[in-house]
Amino acid sequence: MADPDLRAQLRTVMVASSAMMLCGNDSIYFYASYIFLQADVPADKIQYATIGTGASELTASILSNLLIERVGRRCLLVGGYTLMSCWSIVFTIALTLQKQGVEGMPYLSMACVFAYILSFGLGPAGVTGILPAEIFDQSARPAAYMVAGSLMWLSLFLVGMIFPFIVKSLGSLCLLPFLAVCLLSAVFLGLTVPETKGKSLAEITEEFDKKNKRKIRAKGLDEPTEEFNMQEEVTSFSSLPEGLDLED
Repeated sequence: MADPDLRAQLRTVMVASSAMMLCGNDSIYFYASYIFLQADVPADKIQYATIGTGASELTASILSNLLIERVGRRCLLVGGYTLMSCWSIVFTIALTLQKQGVEGMPYLSMACVFAYILSFGLGPAGVTGILPAEIFDQSARPAAYMVAGSLMWLSLFLVGMIFPFIVKSLGSLCLLPFLAVCLLSAVFLGLTVPETKGKSLAEITEEFDKKNKRKIRAKGLDEPTEEFNMQEEVTSFSSLPEGLDLED
C-alpha cells in the first residue's frame, strides 16, 4: 500500500495540474478574437484587444517572478483561482447587461478577459509547475512530473476541443463551467496545499500530515514507551518454565 503522505501529495499535484488547464485560460487566450466578437467588440479594435491578451501574459509573468518569494506559493495559487472566479462572474454579468443594451459592456468584457489572464499568470501559472519539485523527494519527483504533465496536456486537449461548443451552447454564460472549476480548485487547494516558501521537505511533509488530520508519533518505534516495556517484561516472566527459581 502506498505511503499516505505520498498519496496526499500526488492527489494535490493531480488536482492542481488538471485545474491549471480546465480553468479555461488557454482557451480564452487562443479563442480571444472569437470571444471579443461574441462580446460585440468592434472589429477594428479586436486586433488591439488580442495584443492586450499577450501583454497581460507578459505582465503576469514579470509580477509572478517578483511576488512568488515575497507573498508565497499558497497565497498566489489560491488567490489566483479566487480572482479568476470573480472575473468570471463580472464577465457573465457584463455579457448579460450587454444583451439588454447597456453601453460600455463590450469594453468591460474585454477588461475582464485581460484580468482573467493576468490573475492566471500571477497564481496558477507561476506556482503549479514548481509544486512537484517542492513537495516530493528526489525518488518520487520524476513520476510526479510525468503524472502532472500528462494531466496538463490531456486537460488542455479536452478544453480546446469542447470550448467552441460551450460558447455556442451557453453564449453569455460560457465562463460558468470555468467558474465552477476555479471555485472548486480554490477551495480544495486552500485546504490541502501547505505553504512551501522557505521550508524544508520535512516541514512540508509535516504540514501535509496536519492537513490530512493524521497524528504522527515524533519518537517512532525506535524508542518504545514505558507501557510497552512493562508489557514486554511481564510477558517474558510469564513465559518462564514452571518451578524455575528466579533467585538461582
